[in-house]
Amino acid sequence: MVKKLLLVIFALCLLVPAVACAPKEVGAIKIGCVLSTTGLLGPMGEDMMKGARLAVKEINAAGGVLGKQVQLIEEDDATEAAKCLDRVKKMVDIDGVKVLVGGMTSGAAMASGPYLAEKKVLMVTPSATSPAISEQRWKKWVFRTTPHDAFQGEILAKFVLEKGFTKLATVVQDNPYGVGLEKALVDALKKAGWAGKHVVSIHFDPAKKDYRTELERIRGSNPDVVLAVTYAEDGIIVFKQAFEMGLDKIAWLGCDGNYGDGMFVEPKCAEFMAKAIIAGTRAAGPSGAAYDKFAAAYQAASGKDPSVYCDTTYDAIAMIAKAIERAGAYDGAAARDALLKIGQNYDGASGIITFDDNGDRVSGTFELWKVEKDPAAKAGYKNVRMRLVDIK
Repeated sequence: MVKKLLLVIFALCLLVPAVACAPKEVGAIKIGCVLSTTGLLGPMGEDMMKGARLAVKEINAAGGVLGKQVQLIEEDDATEAAKCLDRVKKMVDIDGVKVLVGGMTSGAAMASGPYLAEKKVLMVTPSATSPAISEQRWKKWVFRTTPHDAFQGEILAKFVLEKGFTKLATVVQDNPYGVGLEKALVDALKKAGWAGKHVVSIHFDPAKKDYRTELERIRGSNPDVVLAVTYAEDGIIVFKQAFEMGLDKIAWLGCDGNYGDGMFVEPKCAEFMAKAIIAGTRAAGPSGAAYDKFAAAYQAASGKDPSVYCDTTYDAIAMIAKAIERAGAYDGAAARDALLKIGQNYDGASGIITFDDNGDRVSGTFELWKVEKDPAAKAGYKNVRMRLVDIK
């Protein structure tokens, strides 16, 4: 009996090195996705996450990537740049993620960029639009499926010139997004030889919850047009208080951050937007087979039409999956190099995507939007498309 026991132990000891040296089986292909599904951009982030889930569902139904299923690692940064970095670190260090979609805001992308470069992890942001991102040393690790705000600035400038406005006020978030879009508009106006004046520039804290002091400065500067760069929750307060102060008599310009029916939950905000905002801008999914197919699938999966940046989120996931497949390995650097090649006239849901050497999208389709009353809608208001503008 003792001899038999010794033989069994000896046999097990011989097996240990073989087991220890055996290659580990790689499971699902992990794609991280950190968006702002709560906080100031919560409603928009939730819609965008649905676009990411749709892309993963379709990829897996088609056989996955490298013969494996894709697993979407979802994280919420609560619309806080520092928390985005924390969630990115968690996905990379704990979940083993090597590619991800995120940095929903420009501040989030800026906070995460240096760490991504250090770890050689690829991130594709579907919605961080600040031109300042392009100037960062770590930029080659952060791609964008959305055009940056220099394009939005040009469109807004053309509108200001067309309408003959000569006194511009700006009230924008004090972060890379707000300040970047303000600068893009002012630079575009100067480049066009605008003879008007930028009468006041206000940078505000989006978490402040009361903007009457800032709005009094707007009133005191006597502008004929105001650019407001906000997200949803702060924008609701800004526009509600502007309505209460009678500032709906001035023409206002909106942006992608305050686009969407989530703004209409506050009746005074909705009424202000319908009366005062003469035009807003946003990246738009163009008509065409790729977008129509995406929009139909999104509607079927979520029960609603895709909103702003849902298409660019969907494209980011789809392009990352194709890059991994092309690279033949689950590796951040290899996926980045492959993505540069894939991103040359890629026919995406958000239109034709071409990246420059820095990973920035070089063209896109925008639309001007306005808010109108809609008796059929529960909130009584709706966003309507005014016209599409192609930027190259």
